[in-house]
Amino acid sequence: MFPFPLLDCHAHIAPDVTEAQTRTLDGAQVFAMTRSLDEFDAAIENPQAGLLWGIGTHPGVPAALTQWSEHRFQEAVSRSVLVGEVGLDRRGDASRQREILVGVLRSASPALISIHSTGRAKQVVDLVEKHPHPGVILHWFTGDRDDAARAAAAGCFFSINAAMSDEQMTALPLDRVIPETDFPSLRSRTQARAPGDIVALEKTVARLTKQPLLEVRLRWYRNLAVLAERADVRHRLPSELQRLVSIAREV
Repeated sequence: MFPFPLLDCHAHIAPDVTEAQTRTLDGAQVFAMTRSLDEFDAAIENPQAGLLWGIGTHPGVPAALTQWSEHRFQEAVSRSVLVGEVGLDRRGDASRQREILVGVLRSASPALISIHSTGRAKQVVDLVEKHPHPGVILHWFTGDRDDAARAAAAGCFFSINAAMSDEQMTALPLDRVIPETDFPSLRSRTQARAPGDIVALEKTVARLTKQPLLEVRLRWYRNLAVLAERADVRHRLPSELQRLVSIAREV
């Protein structure tokens, strides 16, 4: 048995999830993203063991863009150390998405920021270079190797899932990678049966890196510890997650 529970740094969970439902995740530590400020307001009133709620304004959801208010977002940042899901998407008004992402990068400090970049990976990297932030996590990043290298040089981390190709995964630096499921998206490809189910991903990364499964998971916790320290949020993580990243740094 692993000494560290499953870790999922980007998933979607209903804001009215019950304690009985979260118990079925078997102690997994899950970054639970929301898609709008309204959804975050509902979720943050429902604390659940193992879940860290993110403050979202999904770029592909028009209603979420309409709800955006930088003042309201800044107030939300006082209630959570995690921002997500935010970013740019090939669908919708690029200028409005860009305006919001710049506002997030400017206002979310200290925080971790899970950024969506579907169809606009280069533009996301451009913005991160112009508006650097120590807590950026590029979620399911599908930019090319040059984009990945630029993002890494800008200090970004990357959350990966089993739906990504070997080529996409190996383009990313091992010390900047953390796991995700993006549950419930494309479950047939991510092979995640629930939030936190990163078993298929662990096997893939173990194959690619020729490392034992235990070392793969430990590295992810170590990487998260480094990211949390850089972003100055380690002390604001949920107590159990604080404990786990502290142990990972010492092992």
